[in-house]
Amino acid sequence: MIKKLFIHRSLPEMYNIDVGDDNKIYVEVSGKKDGIPVIFVHGGPGGQCRSEHHSLFDPNIYKSIIFDQRGCGKSTPYRSLAGNNTKNLIDDIDKIRDFLKIKKFIIVGGSWGATLATQYAINYPKNLFGVLLRSVFLGTNKEIDWAFINGPKNFAPNLYYTFTESVCGKDLIDSYYEQIFKKNSKFHSWVWHDYERILSQLNPKNYFIEGKEDLLKRDGLPNSPYMELYFIKNRFFMENNEILKNIKNVKSIPCYVVQGRYDLICPPVNAYNLHTNWNSSELCIVNTAGHSSSDEGIVDNLLKGLRKLTDQI
Repeated sequence: MIKKLFIHRSLPEMYNIDVGDDNKIYVEVSGKKDGIPVIFVHGGPGGQCRSEHHSLFDPNIYKSIIFDQRGCGKSTPYRSLAGNNTKNLIDDIDKIRDFLKIKKFIIVGGSWGATLATQYAINYPKNLFGVLLRSVFLGTNKEIDWAFINGPKNFAPNLYYTFTESVCGKDLIDSYYEQIFKKNSKFHSWVWHDYERILSQLNPKNYFIEGKEDLLKRDGLPNSPYMELYFIKNRFFMENNEILKNIKNVKSIPCYVVQGRYDLICPPVNAYNLHTNWNSSELCIVNTAGHSSSDEGIVDNLLKGLRKLTDQI
């Protein structure tokens, strides 16, 4: 969760924008009416925007826009898979820009949000002042193998044991896909959710997953496991290494990347590889942070990057 930094005292403008395929995406606009537009892209797949995401942006300078991606949060229908693919999610961002009559803006995203923000830069470069990224994810299944299997094996063996013990089958991802996506298993959904959440924190309160009985007492189902497995099985609707192959074409857009050195979900090599292929980018490695935006040093450096991008407008 992003720490509260700037207070937005006025209620945001709220919209439900029809983006096709019977999807309406929820959008909030806050801050200065004629300020520098910034669109914030949440993580996931399957996450959602929260009002506190506006707090990263000074309301005296920026017009901040946050939204829920298809099937997420307050967007309808909830869990919709209709047209829910990477290309359409990128195009949805441009539909927001068009709806709000914005010519150019700064795009901000972390993790899966960084994937979409980078893809937007590749597809709509003329619409951007700059790009601010946190915890780079390049949308490859190799990264999924690291985040859920190879990384935890070495850095969180107790969590990995629980994760593997909870399913039957040689292929862990396929086994969870069967249980969560096809069978809608509440138990497996919460195991996946907690596994990922704990791994994303540098110093979590508890470094274990609760037992089955406790997990089944929880209300509802988390959305991220369902959406993540859908995108994983579809290889994130991208060609292998698609971003690195195409980012060289984005020559002049300034980009500032903030990356936790101890990020187990999106390790620094992703950010480094993107930076070395993006000539106009700057990379900041934060030695006190993992994956979470609340880790020490992340927000400070995001603000630093935002100021640098703003100064170049």
